[in-house]
Amino acid sequence: MTKKNQIKIDNAVIYLLIIILISLIVRLFTYSQVFEQGRIVFLETDPYYHMWRVFSYIGMFPKTFLFDPYINYPYGATVGWPPLFDQGIALLSIIVGLGKPDVHLVELTGAFIPVLLGVLSVIAVYYIAKEIFNEKIAIYSSILLAVMPAHAQISFLGFTDHHIAEVLLSVLAYLFFIRSLKGSSRYAILSGIFIGISLLTWIGAPIFIGILLSYSALQFILDKKSGAPSNYIVRAGIISFSTALLIMLVFYLWTPWQKTITTATLSYFQLIYLVISAAVILLFGAISSFMKKQKWYFYPVSIGIIIILFLLFLILAIPSFYQSISGGIGYLLRDAPVLKQISEAQPLFYTYDGIFLGWQWDKNPVWYSFTFSFYVAIIGLIWFLYSNRNGIDSGKLFFAIWTLVNFILALSQRRFTYMLAINIAILTGFSIYEVLERTRHSESRNKMITFAVSIVLIFVLFIPNIAVSYQLSGYPPKPSDDWYDSLVWLEQNTPETGNNPKYGIMTWWDYGNWILYISKRPVVANNFQIGGDEAARFYLADNETLASSIMDARKARYVIVDRRMGLNKYMQGNQLVITGTFFAVADFADKNPGMYLDKYNLPHQNYFQTMYSRLHVFDGNGLKSYRMIYESKEKHYNLFDKPTQNIKIFEYVKGARITGNASSNETAYISGKIITNQNRQFEYIQEIKANEKGYFELVVPYSSDSHYETRLLKNYELTFSNSNISVNVSENDVLSGNIIKVN
Repeated sequence: MTKKNQIKIDNAVIYLLIIILISLIVRLFTYSQVFEQGRIVFLETDPYYHMWRVFSYIGMFPKTFLFDPYINYPYGATVGWPPLFDQGIALLSIIVGLGKPDVHLVELTGAFIPVLLGVLSVIAVYYIAKEIFNEKIAIYSSILLAVMPAHAQISFLGFTDHHIAEVLLSVLAYLFFIRSLKGSSRYAILSGIFIGISLLTWIGAPIFIGILLSYSALQFILDKKSGAPSNYIVRAGIISFSTALLIMLVFYLWTPWQKTITTATLSYFQLIYLVISAAVILLFGAISSFMKKQKWYFYPVSIGIIIILFLLFLILAIPSFYQSISGGIGYLLRDAPVLKQISEAQPLFYTYDGIFLGWQWDKNPVWYSFTFSFYVAIIGLIWFLYSNRNGIDSGKLFFAIWTLVNFILALSQRRFTYMLAINIAILTGFSIYEVLERTRHSESRNKMITFAVSIVLIFVLFIPNIAVSYQLSGYPPKPSDDWYDSLVWLEQNTPETGNNPKYGIMTWWDYGNWILYISKRPVVANNFQIGGDEAARFYLADNETLASSIMDARKARYVIVDRRMGLNKYMQGNQLVITGTFFAVADFADKNPGMYLDKYNLPHQNYFQTMYSRLHVFDGNGLKSYRMIYESKEKHYNLFDKPTQNIKIFEYVKGARITGNASSNETAYISGKIITNQNRQFEYIQEIKANEKGYFELVVPYSSDSHYETRLLKNYELTFSNSNISVNVSENDVLSGNIIKVN
C-alpha cells in the first residue's frame, strides 16, 4: 500500500476508542445481575417506575401523563418527573420494534440505555476538558471517569434512571455554551437545545441555568474590571435561553403540564425562569454598557442592589415563583423533612444520626464514589486556583463555578456525587498532567522518574476505581429472587385491575415501584413516599379495627410484609443488636421508635401488638379479616429463633361470622390448622368472651376450599360449654361475610 492510500489515525482518536471500550466493559459489569433466569431484572427501585411509564407511553405515544392513578391509591398522584427520558426509551423501542415492540425488546432497550448514555457522557467530558484545558488532560479525565464508581453506578446496565441523562445533557449544554463565548451563535443554539432537553428530563435542571447565570455575573464583573467588552456573554446567554424557551413551548403544546407555578413538575415555572434568565443577562449587559466610564467596583455593587430589588419584587409581585425557587434550592440542599429518611439524601460525611464519618477511606461514601481520586482532586483544585490567581480565562472560570456548585450539592446530599464525578475526574486529570509535566525531561534519569510516577498513578487512581466499580456491580440493590417470585405470584393470583383499578396493595413505600411494575397492581405507597404516612400508621396500628379502617379508606385488598420491615437481631461481637426498617416506619408515623424497645433495648410488648408483628411474626394468628395467601421460599429465623419465611402476602376479607350461644360470660375458642404454599403448618387460634346472655360471634378469615395453596387444612374446631364442634367454612362464607350458626 502506498503512503498516499494509507489512513493516518491521530493518537487521540486511538486513546478515545480505548476509553470508549473501557467505559463499555465497566458498564457491563452488571450483566449477570440483570440477565438472570430468563428475565431482565432492573437495578434499584426508581428504574421500575421509569419502565412502568415507558410501557404506558408506548401504548399512548406520543402522548404522556402527569397524573398516575396507580400510586397513592385510591387517590392517585401527580408525578413530578418530566417525561422526556421515558419517552425517549419508548420511541427507541417503537423504532427498533418496527412499531410493535414486545415486552422483552422494550426491557432490553431500557436496560441498555444507561450504558449508551454513560459512554456518550465520557466522550462529552473528553471534549469539555479539552475545551477548557488541553487534550492530555481530556484523555486523563475521561479515562478516570470511565472507571469512576460514582459515574459507573448510574450508567450500569439495568440502572434505567434519568441521572445519567442529567450528566450528559448538562455537560453538553456547558460545552456548547463555553464554545459560544467565542462568538458562534450555532453553539449557543446547541447549548439552548440541551438546556431545554435537560429541563424536560430532570426537574432539578434549573440548577444548570443557575450555574450559567452565576458564571455570567462573575464574568461581567471581571470583564468590567479589565475593561473588556461583554457583548459575547449577552449574545450567548440570550440565544441559549431563548432556544431553550422555544424547546419548552413546543413541548408544552402536546404534553400535559401543570397550569401553576411550581418546581415539583413541569409548569409555568420553567417558562418564567427562562424568560427571567434571558432578561437578567440582558440587564447585566445593559448596566455594563451604561457604566462604561464608571469605576469597575461600582458595577458589582449595582448588580447586588438590583438582585436585592428583584428578589423583593418577586416576593411581593410573584410570591409563588419566589417560593418555588427557594423551595427548589432548599430541596437540593436537603432542607426538606421527607429527605431525612432517604439514605442517598444524607450529607456526604454524616450518617442518619448526624454522626461525622470523618475522612476514613473505608467508611465514607467518598471512597465508594471516587476512591483516592477525591483527595487528589482536592489537591488539584487548590493547584488549579493557585495557578490562575493572577488571571483566568472564561472556560476555566466557568469550570471553577461549576465545580463549587457541585461540591456544595454533593456535600449536602451524597446522591449528587454522580454530578461531582465529572469535576473530580477533570481535577484529577489536571493533577496527573501537572505531575507528569514536571517530571518529563529529556534526561534518562528523569524519564525513569516519569515512568515510576505513571505506575504509581495507575495503582493509586485507575486500579482502585475500577476495583470498587466491579465490587459495587456484584451486589447492586435490586429485587431479590425471593421478591421477584413473590411479585410474579401476586400478579398471577390476584384479579386484574385494568385502567380503572378497584383495589390496591398495602405496602411499605420501599417496595411500591417493584409491585407497580412486576405485579402491575396499584399501591398505597411507593418510592416517592406519597401515601407512606398512612402505610406507616397501618403497620403500627395496635388493633385490627384501626388497621382495617385504614384499609377501607385506601380500598386496599392485599397486604405485603417482609422480614426487613420489622425488628431483627444480630450479634456484634458479644453484644446483641436490634435493627430494622421498623424504626423508619415509626418515624414516618410520628411515633417515638424508643417506645417499641424495653429498657434492655429488646423488643417491647408494644412492638408485638403492632399489625406488622401480628402479620409477619405471628402469621396473622387471631386476626379476623386477614388471611395469609402466600409466603416466599426464603427462610430466616425470627426474634424467637424460630424459622419463618421472608415475605408474606395477606388478603383482607370480610370473614365468615360464626355465632352461637354458650354460658353467660363464657369464653369460646376456635382453632384450625393452616398449611401454607411452602408446606409449613401453623395453628390459627381465636377466642372471644360471650356476653351476659351467652351470645358470641367469631369472625374467621380462612376456608378449606380456598383456591389458594395457603388454606385451612380441615374444618375449624370450636370449643365452648365443654363441647367440641367441627365447623365447615366455605370460601363463599369468608368472602361474603356469611353467618354460620352453631348449636
